[in-house]
Amino acid sequence: MLTQVNHWIEIAAVVVDALLLLRILQLRLYRTYLFITLACVVGLFFDSVGLWLGMESRESVRVFLYSRFLYAFIFPAASYDVWEEIKSQIARIRRLAMFRLLASLTLAGILGLIIAGFAGNDENGGETLMGTFAVILWAAASTASLAFLWSLHRLARAQKITLPNNTAVWLLYYQLSLAGEVVACFLIIIGSQFNSFVTNAFDISLNLYGVFITLWCIWKLRALTSDVPSAPENASL
Repeated sequence: MLTQVNHWIEIAAVVVDALLLLRILQLRLYRTYLFITLACVVGLFFDSVGLWLGMESRESVRVFLYSRFLYAFIFPAASYDVWEEIKSQIARIRRLAMFRLLASLTLAGILGLIIAGFAGNDENGGETLMGTFAVILWAAASTASLAFLWSLHRLARAQKITLPNNTAVWLLYYQLSLAGEVVACFLIIIGSQFNSFVTNAFDISLNLYGVFITLWCIWKLRALTSDVPSAPENASL
């Protein structure tokens, strides 16, 4: 029963992802938010492929794990893109924060390879290694990107910088989304300790969570007031 419910929620999630992409195209936000648009395209593609293959199939699991390597680049890029409308005001601190994010991801990648190397010492060593490394990198990218958004938001508030509507919307959306990604990573790591009923319940909760925050984002997004992607450079940090 829960499996069937989760299947329909996954279909709803794909539809909502498509609506978000259409909203971005309708408002022409892709001109300013290039990487966020790319993230929406990639998310819609992989969700559709997973639904087509069947979420419980071995092929779908492989696609999911290998897609995590791409998300290790997509999440930081989208988080960086959140601030495009006020990039001139936070240019210096955004560059410094992104440098720290990339440094932490590099370190996580090295540690992930070491851990995955130990985990891959079995009969399916290559597949286990890639899967373990993908989950570690996915968790690191989600956590580091969430920390990046939080630190920039804190500094922007300290400088009393007013966030434009879409910046505030994308900021909260990605903070909530990345928090959900972190929870999903944690559940995958400890998932073997739960039975199928509990696992399906967690999946349903996370999928509903994603649907609701995406619908909220679609509702809150607005067209830009001008073609200028950032605020005037009169409040530079």
